[in-house]
Amino acid sequence: MKIETKNLIKNYSKPKSPEVCVLKGIDLNIKSGEKVALMGPSGAGKSTLIHILGLMDAPTSGEVFIDDKKIDYRDNNKLSVMRKDNIGFVFQFHYLLADFNVIENILIPVWKDKNKIITRAEELLGIMGLTSRQKHMPHELSGGEQQRVALARALINNPKILFADEPTGNLDRKTGEKIEKLMFDICTQLKTTLVVVTHSEELAKSADRQLKMIDGKLI
Repeated sequence: MKIETKNLIKNYSKPKSPEVCVLKGIDLNIKSGEKVALMGPSGAGKSTLIHILGLMDAPTSGEVFIDDKKIDYRDNNKLSVMRKDNIGFVFQFHYLLADFNVIENILIPVWKDKNKIITRAEELLGIMGLTSRQKHMPHELSGGEQQRVALARALINNPKILFADEPTGNLDRKTGEKIEKLMFDICTQLKTTLVVVTHSEELAKSADRQLKMIDGKLI
Protein backbone atom coordinates (compact mmCIF):
# COMPACT_ATOMS: atom_id res chain seq x y z
CA MET A 1 0.00 0.00 0.00
CA LYS A 2 1.20 3.51 -0.76
CA ILE A 3 0.91 6.48 1.58
CA GLU A 4 0.51 10.16 0.76
CA THR A 5 0.04 13.22 2.93
CA LYS A 6 -0.80 16.79 1.98
CA ASN A 7 0.02 19.72 4.25
CA LEU A 8 -0.29 17.59 7.40
CA ILE A 9 -0.45 19.68 10.57
CA LYS A 10 -0.72 18.52 14.17
CA ASN A 11 -1.18 20.91 17.09
CA TYR A 12 -1.45 20.08 20.76
CA SER A 13 -3.01 22.38 23.31
CA LYS A 14 -3.52 22.31 27.06
CA PRO A 15 -5.58 24.62 29.25
CA LYS A 16 -3.67 27.76 30.19
CA SER A 17 -0.74 26.74 27.94
CA PRO A 18 0.20 27.99 24.49
CA GLU A 19 -0.60 25.72 21.55
CA VAL A 20 2.31 23.60 20.36
CA CYS A 21 2.67 22.82 16.64
CA VAL A 22 4.32 19.40 16.30
CA LEU A 23 3.85 18.80 12.57
CA LYS A 24 4.19 21.83 10.31
CA GLY A 25 2.81 21.01 6.88
CA ILE A 26 4.13 17.55 5.99
CA ASP A 27 3.95 16.54 2.32
CA LEU A 28 4.97 12.91 1.93
CA ASN A 29 4.81 10.16 -0.68
CA ILE A 30 5.75 6.56 0.12
CA LYS A 31 5.46 3.95 -2.62
CA SER A 32 3.82 0.59 -2.11
CA GLY A 33 6.40 -1.88 -0.81
CA GLU A 34 8.97 0.85 -0.14
CA LYS A 35 11.09 0.75 3.04
CA VAL A 36 11.58 4.20 4.50
CA ALA A 37 13.72 5.23 7.49
CA LEU A 38 12.48 8.33 9.32
CA MET A 39 15.28 10.06 11.19
CA GLY A 40 15.85 13.21 13.20
CA PRO A 41 16.41 14.46 16.76
CA SER A 42 14.08 13.70 19.64
CA GLY A 43 11.06 15.97 19.59
CA ALA A 44 11.14 16.45 15.81
CA GLY A 45 7.67 14.90 15.39
CA LYS A 46 8.63 11.47 14.02
CA SER A 47 6.48 9.40 16.37
CA THR A 48 3.56 11.80 15.99
CA LEU A 49 3.76 11.43 12.22
CA ILE A 50 3.71 7.63 12.17
CA HIS A 51 0.93 7.52 14.76
CA ILE A 52 -1.18 9.62 12.40
CA LEU A 53 -0.19 7.56 9.35
CA GLY A 54 -0.96 4.40 11.36
CA LEU A 55 -4.45 5.77 12.18
CA MET A 56 -3.75 5.88 15.92
CA ASP A 57 -4.03 9.66 16.11
CA ALA A 58 -5.74 12.32 14.00
CA PRO A 59 -4.16 15.38 12.39
CA THR A 60 -5.32 18.89 13.21
CA SER A 61 -5.57 19.58 9.49
CA GLY A 62 -4.29 18.27 6.19
CA GLU A 63 -5.01 15.04 4.35
CA VAL A 64 -3.80 11.44 4.46
CA PHE A 65 -4.34 9.02 1.59
CA ILE A 66 -3.69 5.28 1.72
CA ASP A 67 -3.82 3.67 -1.70
CA ASP A 68 -5.39 6.90 -3.01
CA LYS A 69 -8.28 6.70 -0.52
CA LYS A 70 -8.65 9.71 1.74
CA ILE A 71 -8.71 8.77 5.41
CA ASP A 72 -11.69 10.04 7.39
CA TYR A 73 -10.43 10.29 10.97
CA ARG A 74 -13.96 10.91 12.24
CA ASP A 75 -15.12 7.39 11.35
CA ASN A 76 -13.73 5.25 14.19
CA ASN A 77 -15.28 2.04 12.86
CA LYS A 78 -13.59 2.35 9.48
CA LEU A 79 -10.32 3.31 11.15
CA SER A 80 -10.47 0.19 13.33
CA VAL A 81 -11.13 -2.07 10.35
CA MET A 82 -8.33 -0.42 8.36
CA ARG A 83 -5.86 -0.90 11.21
CA LYS A 84 -6.89 -4.50 11.78
CA ASP A 85 -6.76 -5.53 8.13
CA ASN A 86 -3.83 -3.55 6.79
CA ILE A 87 -1.54 -2.09 9.46
CA GLY A 88 1.02 -3.51 11.88
CA PHE A 89 2.88 -1.60 14.61
CA VAL A 90 6.11 -2.37 16.47
CA PHE A 91 7.13 -0.08 19.32
CA GLN A 92 10.38 0.47 21.22
CA PHE A 93 8.85 -1.40 24.17
CA HIS A 94 7.29 -4.76 23.40
CA TYR A 95 3.98 -4.26 25.31
CA LEU A 96 3.39 -8.00 25.76
CA LEU A 97 0.59 -8.96 28.14
CA ALA A 98 2.15 -10.55 31.23
CA ASP A 99 -0.71 -13.02 31.82
CA PHE A 100 -0.63 -14.42 28.26
CA ASN A 101 1.96 -16.81 26.90
CA VAL A 102 3.94 -16.21 23.71
CA ILE A 103 1.49 -17.75 21.23
CA GLU A 104 -1.45 -16.01 22.91
CA ASN A 105 0.29 -12.62 22.73
CA ILE A 106 0.86 -13.07 19.01
CA LEU A 107 -2.81 -13.93 18.48
CA ILE A 108 -4.22 -10.94 20.39
CA PRO A 109 -4.96 -8.83 17.26
CA VAL A 110 -6.94 -11.73 15.76
CA TRP A 111 -8.34 -13.17 18.98
CA LYS A 112 -11.84 -13.81 17.59
CA ASP A 113 -10.34 -15.95 14.82
CA LYS A 114 -7.41 -17.33 16.81
CA ASN A 115 -8.27 -20.99 16.16
CA LYS A 116 -8.20 -20.38 12.41
CA ILE A 117 -4.98 -18.38 12.43
CA ILE A 118 -2.91 -20.33 14.96
CA THR A 119 -1.00 -22.04 12.13
CA ARG A 120 0.14 -18.62 10.91
CA ALA A 121 1.25 -17.72 14.44
CA GLU A 122 3.27 -20.94 14.68
CA GLU A 123 4.83 -20.20 11.30
CA LEU A 124 5.89 -16.74 12.48
CA LEU A 125 7.36 -18.22 15.65
CA GLY A 126 9.45 -20.50 13.45
CA ILE A 127 10.69 -17.54 11.41
CA MET A 128 11.56 -15.75 14.67
CA GLY A 129 13.40 -18.81 15.99
CA LEU A 130 11.00 -19.13 18.92
CA THR A 131 9.17 -22.38 18.19
CA SER A 132 10.28 -23.92 21.48
CA ARG A 133 9.15 -20.85 23.44
CA GLN A 134 5.49 -20.60 22.41
CA LYS A 135 4.15 -21.68 25.83
CA HIS A 136 6.55 -19.49 27.79
CA MET A 137 5.39 -16.35 29.59
CA PRO A 138 6.90 -12.95 28.70
CA HIS A 139 8.96 -12.75 31.91
CA GLU A 140 10.70 -15.98 30.89
CA LEU A 141 12.07 -14.41 27.70
CA SER A 142 15.06 -12.19 27.03
CA GLY A 143 14.54 -8.64 25.78
CA GLY A 144 15.36 -9.69 22.23
CA GLU A 145 12.96 -12.63 22.38
CA GLN A 146 10.19 -10.38 23.69
CA GLN A 147 10.72 -7.96 20.81
CA ARG A 148 10.63 -10.81 18.30
CA VAL A 149 7.26 -11.84 19.76
CA ALA A 150 6.08 -8.23 19.34
CA LEU A 151 7.23 -8.29 15.72
CA ALA A 152 5.37 -11.56 15.12
CA ARG A 153 2.24 -10.03 16.68
CA ALA A 154 2.50 -7.04 14.32
CA LEU A 155 2.77 -9.41 11.33
CA ILE A 156 0.03 -11.89 12.27
CA ASN A 157 -2.44 -10.34 9.80
CA ASN A 158 0.08 -10.03 6.96
CA PRO A 159 -0.25 -6.23 7.07
CA LYS A 160 0.21 -4.17 3.94
CA ILE A 161 1.99 -1.48 5.99
CA LEU A 162 4.29 -1.94 8.99
CA PHE A 163 5.22 0.99 11.22
CA ALA A 164 8.15 0.55 13.60
CA ASP A 165 8.96 3.19 16.21
CA GLU A 166 12.55 2.69 17.44
CA PRO A 167 11.95 -1.10 17.38
CA THR A 168 15.44 -1.98 18.66
CA GLY A 169 16.10 1.09 20.80
CA ASN A 170 16.01 -0.90 24.06
CA LEU A 171 18.25 -3.72 22.82
CA ASP A 172 21.97 -4.24 22.58
CA ARG A 173 23.44 -3.68 19.12
CA LYS A 174 23.98 -7.35 18.24
CA THR A 175 20.45 -8.39 19.22
CA GLY A 176 19.01 -5.32 17.53
CA GLU A 177 20.75 -6.12 14.25
CA LYS A 178 19.19 -9.60 14.21
CA ILE A 179 15.70 -8.20 14.71
CA GLU A 180 16.24 -5.47 12.13
CA LYS A 181 17.33 -8.05 9.55
CA LEU A 182 14.28 -10.19 10.32
CA MET A 183 11.99 -7.20 9.93
CA PHE A 184 13.46 -6.12 6.60
CA ASP A 185 13.59 -9.68 5.23
CA ILE A 186 9.95 -10.36 6.11
CA CYS A 187 8.76 -7.02 4.67
CA THR A 188 10.66 -7.76 1.46
CA GLN A 189 9.13 -11.23 1.24
CA LEU A 190 5.59 -9.96 1.88
CA LYS A 191 6.08 -6.75 -0.18
CA THR A 192 5.03 -4.81 2.90
CA THR A 193 5.48 -1.06 3.02
CA LEU A 194 7.78 -0.30 5.97
CA VAL A 195 8.17 3.01 7.79
CA VAL A 196 10.70 2.82 10.62
CA VAL A 197 11.61 5.59 13.05
CA THR A 198 15.22 5.23 14.10
CA HIS A 199 18.32 7.01 15.37
CA SER A 200 20.49 4.21 13.98
CA GLU A 201 22.50 5.13 10.89
CA GLU A 202 23.13 1.45 10.23
CA LEU A 203 19.44 0.58 10.30
CA ALA A 204 18.63 3.56 8.06
CA LYS A 205 21.13 2.34 5.47
CA SER A 206 19.04 -0.82 5.04
CA ALA A 207 16.05 1.24 3.89
CA ASP A 208 15.29 2.22 0.31
CA ARG A 209 15.10 5.86 1.34
CA GLN A 210 15.97 8.02 4.32
CA LEU A 211 13.85 10.99 5.38
CA LYS A 212 14.91 13.49 8.03
CA MET A 213 12.64 15.51 10.29
CA ILE A 214 13.62 18.62 12.19
CA ASP A 215 11.21 20.78 14.19
CA GLY A 216 8.08 19.28 12.66
CA LYS A 217 9.21 19.52 9.06
CA LEU A 218 10.64 17.07 6.52
CA ILE A 219 13.91 18.26 5.07
